[in-house]
Amino acid sequence: MIARTAAVVEPGGVLGELTCAPPLTLRQVHSDVRDRCELRLVGTAAGPLAGDNLSISLQLRAGARATLRATGASLAQGRGGGRAALSIRADLAEGSDLLADPGALIVCRGSRVDVRVELALGAGAAVEWRELIVLGRTGEPPGQATLHWDVTRAGRPVLRQSADLADPALTGWAGLTAHRRVLACALIADPAGTPHTVVASPTAVAQRMAGQALLVSVLSDDVLAATQELDDLCARARG
Repeated sequence: MIARTAAVVEPGGVLGELTCAPPLTLRQVHSDVRDRCELRLVGTAAGPLAGDNLSISLQLRAGARATLRATGASLAQGRGGGRAALSIRADLAEGSDLLADPGALIVCRGSRVDVRVELALGAGAAVEWRELIVLGRTGEPPGQATLHWDVTRAGRPVLRQSADLADPALTGWAGLTAHRRVLACALIADPAGTPHTVVASPTAVAQRMAGQALLVSVLSDDVLAATQELDDLCARARG
């Protein structure tokens, strides 16, 4: 299946354009924050499945503010049917602000998903984007996944990084996951921020990068513990 979902957010909390295709459906909901567009990612079909090519595109106009959250986890399935691709791109114009948490991606036994996150930031744009990958359901062998970040500000590279969670030889390496099944991470970029590096443990690190950006990564065997540690580490690193 090839499915494309796209949204354009205007200033004042206005959802200007929306195009959806299952299984990735966006819905606007009420926001308690004035002039902020509140979006929910709803799973309207099974996926990603083997062979799927799915994408989400968000565009925030200058001065627009938006929040994207998932209503639940995504379940990647499909033994022996080839890999699935999930691409997410956000283009943030000058002065825009985005908080995004597209929810957990649970990669079931026998499946593989290649995840790509592209963030193109204007000079004064701010973003906090989270990713949560869980290799296997409770009690089953892990699936396979890759996660690639490509983040730029005003056309200049901020972060280009790939994590290969598909090669058993690499996932067993202490420098990658050491067989832990949960990877929780956040990319935070705010021109007005003053982030700093924090090493909480060998498996929980916030790394300051150029342009007031921060990459926070947590490894765990428990989703709740990973998300709680990610929250704490983000708060500490932002000062």
